[in-house]
Amino acid sequence: MISIVFGYERSERPALFDEMFRQRKKVFIDEKKWDLKPVNGEFEIDEFDRDDTVYICSLFPDGGLAGSVRLLNTATDHMAISAFQPMFPGLMVRSPTIWEGTRFAVRDDRRLQGNGASRAACEILLGTCLFGLEYGVSQMTAIYEAPLARMFKKCGLDHIILGRHRSEAHGSIHFGLWDISRELEASIRAKTGLLPYETVAVAAE
Repeated sequence: MISIVFGYERSERPALFDEMFRQRKKVFIDEKKWDLKPVNGEFEIDEFDRDDTVYICSLFPDGGLAGSVRLLNTATDHMAISAFQPMFPGLMVRSPTIWEGTRFAVRDDRRLQGNGASRAACEILLGTCLFGLEYGVSQMTAIYEAPLARMFKKCGLDHIILGRHRSEAHGSIHFGLWDISRELEASIRAKTGLLPYETVAVAAE
């Protein structure tokens, strides 16, 4: 199931947020060895985890967290113009209708869809599209590790690459952009097999 969660809900849903930040620490610090400082030795949290941040979460049937991605409005401070700016110095995207996806994290989800991708990954991408359609988002950007492009393709996410960065420290990194549309939703559903009655988007009340 997809859950759309807002940063200001952190005090209302502490267990979900703690598990999300704990999972991010395992993925980005423990496994990928990114140069990030854990919070209390247990969580990966930074200055972009704000009240106005949006998180697209994939939940297991028992309500546990399968994976998540963080969304930031590019009209506000976001990663492409700060932490990742040295990688792409000539690129700047700023618009209230364009959002940035970062911290895509999925762990231990062995539920594979027909396209070979985990259900969590498929739900996160669909959830990002559904959020965009609901809240007037025209486009999404993402700075991601190049191997993720194969998963995007499996999930029906057509996008353009605005820039590429390669270094010994970071490997191959892409700066991608895609349109949010009903056509994208249909493409993702067709490739992933996620049908309307199988996936519920839960927005904050």
